Amino acid sequence: MTRARVEVTPSGLVIDGRERMLVSGEVHSWRLDPSRWGAVLDTVRSLGFGFISTYVPWSVHERGPGDFDFTGPRDIVRFIGMAADRDLKVMVRPGPNAASELPDSGWPRRVLDDPRCRALRCDGRPYLLATATHHAFMPSYASRLVMDAVAGWYDEIIPKLAALQHPDGPVIACQVDNELGFHFQPHPYAMDYHPDAIAQYRAWLTARYGRVEALNDAYGFRARDFADVQPPRDGTDDPELWRLDWVEWKEQHLRDTLAALASMQRDRGMDRVPLVHNDYPASTTPHDTGALERSGAVDIAAGDIYTTRQGGRFMASYARLLTGSTRLPFLCELGAGWLTLPWLLPMGVEAADEETGALRALSGGIRALNVYMLVERDRWYGSPMKRDGTARDKSSLYSRLHDMLERLDWKSLRRDARVLLVTNRTEGRRIAARQVLGDAVPCFSQLLPMDMRLFHSDDAAADVLREWESGFESALQGAGVDHDRALSTSLPPLDRYDVVLMPTLDSLDERVWATLRAAAAAGTTVAVGPRLPSLDSRLHPLAFDAGGIQILGDPDEARRLLPRPAFRTDSDALDLVRLTGGGREVLMAFNSSDDELEEKVTFDGSARFEGRWSSGTEFGGGSFTVRLGPWGAQVWEAFR
Repeated sequence: MTRARVEVTPSGLVIDGRERMLVSGEVHSWRLDPSRWGAVLDTVRSLGFGFISTYVPWSVHERGPGDFDFTGPRDIVRFIGMAADRDLKVMVRPGPNAASELPDSGWPRRVLDDPRCRALRCDGRPYLLATATHHAFMPSYASRLVMDAVAGWYDEIIPKLAALQHPDGPVIACQVDNELGFHFQPHPYAMDYHPDAIAQYRAWLTARYGRVEALNDAYGFRARDFADVQPPRDGTDDPELWRLDWVEWKEQHLRDTLAALASMQRDRGMDRVPLVHNDYPASTTPHDTGALERSGAVDIAAGDIYTTRQGGRFMASYARLLTGSTRLPFLCELGAGWLTLPWLLPMGVEAADEETGALRALSGGIRALNVYMLVERDRWYGSPMKRDGTARDKSSLYSRLHDMLERLDWKSLRRDARVLLVTNRTEGRRIAARQVLGDAVPCFSQLLPMDMRLFHSDDAAADVLREWESGFESALQGAGVDHDRALSTSLPPLDRYDVVLMPTLDSLDERVWATLRAAAAAGTTVAVGPRLPSLDSRLHPLAFDAGGIQILGDPDEARRLLPRPAFRTDSDALDLVRLTGGGREVLMAFNSSDDELEEKVTFDGSARFEGRWSSGTEFGGGSFTVRLGPWGAQVWEAFR
């Protein structure tokens, strides 16, 4: 008999035939007193949560090879059972990488201490990562020894968790590793030069070129065999195509690694719930959330983001990327409270920051989110709940959030986003491939007290591409037009949109251009700039026929192509988002400044607006006045 599966939809998870919006809270059982587990879970339930998420860290449970501890605070089966008793569904996160401010990111020391397991830098030295307590040598996922060790961990933990998956238990999703993106190091030449990684790279080259003679013709090399080909080690290594292949292989390596880990989980019985991977909020190579999901490696590709209220627009922008790229836009870690580490400046996150973060995420299209950390623990403070189960005052935010989502049937709502902004991955790869690796390896460097200009490369193409992408965003912002985002390597169906915008310079994948031309022929307005490409993705000359695609000379020219928004304002600080569905019309408003805001909003017809986030009713015959405090937000339901 086929067991019931948990299915993924664009709005949530279907469990027992009912679609539910996934809004969960992170609770780490082993970091809490087991005598308080019941009190903690009772409070989580009282706040309106129907889901929790928890790591099951390898290093916490392993005492030695083949020797595991699942007693006391490590009794994950008992903890999950207690969640089930309270009708809480559970997402489990068994790694192998947990991070989570654990020493060694949750890896056993026996793996990290083995030189044969270490990820290597381009100079052959092991790659170091700042963990919760010290710098640690990080493992190479290409290493067969590492993957064999992971298999041993999965042999132990996955059957235990799989026995608790729906419908036999409360487990409704399982994470496949955590933030795999080369240990927070996207620089193409920083790592991984492990011998097994180089072997995988050569196998990829063999599949791409077939014969070494074809590679020699493309690179200008004189290799006798693919085994003679070394990877490039710096952005000055020529030819450019050699570097581009390395960059593209690293993207493929991430997908292949996750596919292998996911297969290991499924083979051990985790086959009735969606498998999830989450990574930090980046859209530059090697990250490609949409391509990861479409490869079939995992069922849901999610993201993580932490910010204060001042970062609200960044939160919305990243949410738009997940919305435009994935089947279920999911923030697997939405920051609440903040961490403190010896090498990281602590950031105090207040209730207003958490409020802005959650509402901005929803405004960008997020349909699933996990509050991280819902319950305080070591190295994490200021969470909505204390570790003894006591709720802080700011926890009422989540009761209100659940009430609003249910009252408005949020999963039935869709944003009025008729424009797609596309990031040109072909040019992005070329820019990445030109990077020169200096002595400093930037890891978490944006969070450290240092001048980031130390890591700024002098790249004219990068500056132009950045100028055009930000220019398009400014045009959309100025016109008050909502939009989705995507990468050119993982485009959504373009017939969803009235307008598609993409910066183009010298090169572009010819298949992407064909897709854009087909959309233009079908009636979608497609605009690019500042110039028509002249090279394909392999750097071969190609005559790109515009064929109905508009070439702009300035990104601000996009304003004349944009649809007229239903709600309009002249204020640069006021952001408006409209959602409709299920017979409802909802308006979200955000003050993106540290000043009190009082601005007029105009619209067609007349309407009554009832507050759904804060109380209050507004009436408008074609306009009404929005009043918001610094960085404030409001949600109304409109009645025409």
